[in-house]
Amino acid sequence: MIILLNKYSNGKGGLQKWQGVKKELETRYVKGDYGLAYGFEGFEKRFRRDFLNGERLFVAAGGDGTVNFLVNQIMQTGSREREQIVIGAIGLGSSNDFHKPYSKRNRVNGSVQVKMDYRNTMKHNIGQIDFEDENHQWQRRYFIINCSVGIIAEANYLFNSEKKIIQWLKPRWVMGTIWYAALESLIAAKNIPAKVIVDGKSYETDVTSLSVFINPHVSGNFSYDFKISPRSDYLGVALCERMGILERLKTIFSMANGKFLGLPKTKTWRASKVEFNPDRPVALEMDGEVCLARKIKIQLQHEALRVCQ
Repeated sequence: MIILLNKYSNGKGGLQKWQGVKKELETRYVKGDYGLAYGFEGFEKRFRRDFLNGERLFVAAGGDGTVNFLVNQIMQTGSREREQIVIGAIGLGSSNDFHKPYSKRNRVNGSVQVKMDYRNTMKHNIGQIDFEDENHQWQRRYFIINCSVGIIAEANYLFNSEKKIIQWLKPRWVMGTIWYAALESLIAAKNIPAKVIVDGKSYETDVTSLSVFINPHVSGNFSYDFKISPRSDYLGVALCERMGILERLKTIFSMANGKFLGLPKTKTWRASKVEFNPDRPVALEMDGEVCLARKIKIQLQHEALRVCQ
């Protein structure tokens, strides 16, 4: 077992959380027999070396961004190699949407969620994203929770920023930081003129937010009331369009209570492929990580990875 520890997760509080759960994890799950990788730098080479040496269980200890990083390392291997790998996770981050809905059984130190039962695994869907970056170069990335453009992407960008109030608030009150980022983005973000193509059907509109997801939990308490699982044969797609500030407020408060279907100026689909062609480069969020993109193409990779339960 190799544990990738992101000590900077949770507003740089990940290391403290790790120290709080380490003893119980070793007793219940790893029995002290594991390797520890500190951070992302140099991990690509270590991952390849450990795989060649017979390691097959890799665990992301951090937030959703840490899970996303590990998923992208694994998805770059061949399909035969991926079939042998199992991914686990320790929720040391701020929101930990990968672990939702939370389970009392999968909890250590009273509150930290884990997916560490490598004897009980499940094949998990992955989303593949091909996009043109701001330098007109095509990139390929993967997500295991969700991706988005519009307000949610802008809010994630702000949540992960170096803005002083964010850096001060995040270690003290995660949900408050999420609300701050959401409300500031809700007011400041502009609707995006774009063409949306869902399973080949084209739709032109001004996009307030477009989410494509495997897990309906977005961040904190926000979620879609959309029946979907990590093994569904479709991606969930949720569109908010042409919304002003009051409509955005009503939507975000509704999503804080887990309600989205049927709201004004929204549409939903079940789809295996989605394209998003905006009139300018936009923030693209993938499991909480954000970059600039245009000509975005998303497709389902069905049951592409094995995940601990």
